[in-house]
Amino acid sequence: MMATASEARRRLAFVEQFYYPEGWGGAELPRDLTVHLARAGFDVEVICGSDQYAPVDGDPGPNPAEAGVRVRRVGLALGGDIRRHKLLRQLLFYAGLALRLLLRAPPDLFVTQTNPPLAVPLVALAAAVWRRPYLIIAMDIYPEVLVAHGAVGRDSPLARVLTGLFGWAYRSATRVVALGPVMGGRLGLKGVASDRLVEISNWSTGAPGLVRGESSALAREWGLVGKFVLVYSGNLGIGHEFDTLLQGFAQALRRNPDLRLVIIGKGSRLEEVRRLSVSLQLGDAVQFAGFVPAARLPESLGLADLAVVTLRPGFEGLIVPSKLLGYLARGVPVLYVGPDSDVARLVTRFECGYAVANGDAAGVCDSVLDARSDLAALAAKGEAGRVGYEARLSRALGVARYTETIRDCLTDDARRSGT
Repeated sequence: MMATASEARRRLAFVEQFYYPEGWGGAELPRDLTVHLARAGFDVEVICGSDQYAPVDGDPGPNPAEAGVRVRRVGLALGGDIRRHKLLRQLLFYAGLALRLLLRAPPDLFVTQTNPPLAVPLVALAAAVWRRPYLIIAMDIYPEVLVAHGAVGRDSPLARVLTGLFGWAYRSATRVVALGPVMGGRLGLKGVASDRLVEISNWSTGAPGLVRGESSALAREWGLVGKFVLVYSGNLGIGHEFDTLLQGFAQALRRNPDLRLVIIGKGSRLEEVRRLSVSLQLGDAVQFAGFVPAARLPESLGLADLAVVTLRPGFEGLIVPSKLLGYLARGVPVLYVGPDSDVARLVTRFECGYAVANGDAAGVCDSVLDARSDLAALAAKGEAGRVGYEARLSRALGVARYTETIRDCLTDDARRSGT
């Protein structure tokens, strides 16, 4: 649906540290959304950082500027590993963001994702100063993520300060987007009123479809043709758990040496996972690769007979790994390892794979061997996931829901101001 004549003049400022030409799904989601909004007639400006979290080799895909999105990069590009001087990088981004938000003419609506975390209260402050509405897209929930990780003590003075700061920002928002019902419950506990809470799932990113078997250059290059392959594709971050997966895979491997596990991506836990693989003596049964260009996702995900999602205990409702949507959209059956969460509920609801609790390595082993033993039943699980995704979680549904939510934010603001 196109914007009305009045909407076409509405200016949206979208805040997200990592944006095009980023190569990971979490950055492609805001690209998809902002491009859709620009094409719908809104005036869209993206305020993002200068560093790249996961640059990819090859074509990064269409430039959002071609759709009319104006990209404003703030801070200094320090180059090198994004994990080095992380605090300095974020401080530079916050400083540049504050200048953009407070010293320039305001938009009609601020929209912020939760990366980096303090962007949320900064946007809330700017919205209060300028008396403008704002929308929070809760890709993760702070400071609860930091507490669950152990980076901030649960009862520490810092936790209390951050809880108050973020609680104010969330409660004051015109709308807050939750990625699923479990996350919505967490946001309700932060004081977000039910009439301001909107549930919108993430969606699949990258080129659609799958390239399978001998048709896949990656399968031939990596020696995977004829193997039963598990694929973990995406960020290896603080909210993901790998001990149960690797322990269970090691057990299954002893019973079926033709199994392979391919881990595609980067993140703060990558080296830890490498070390664990070595300690379990998994050898070349586990392979590691960096992010692939979005155009090659049909090949990389096409390697998967079974695709993996993991979550650490305590992170349920705080994050919802978007890699799940890429698997579902392409009809790849899922092995989920983690607590009861939005992911677990989707896997159960769509009957698209296996859900195993943290610590249940034997359950991982049994699930992998069960999947391997009946490929027809496994394919049926993948197809059930694809059907569920198309009916309830597709990109078209997601961006339409965002457009409706943004219009609601603008309408609420007009009513309050009497215009």
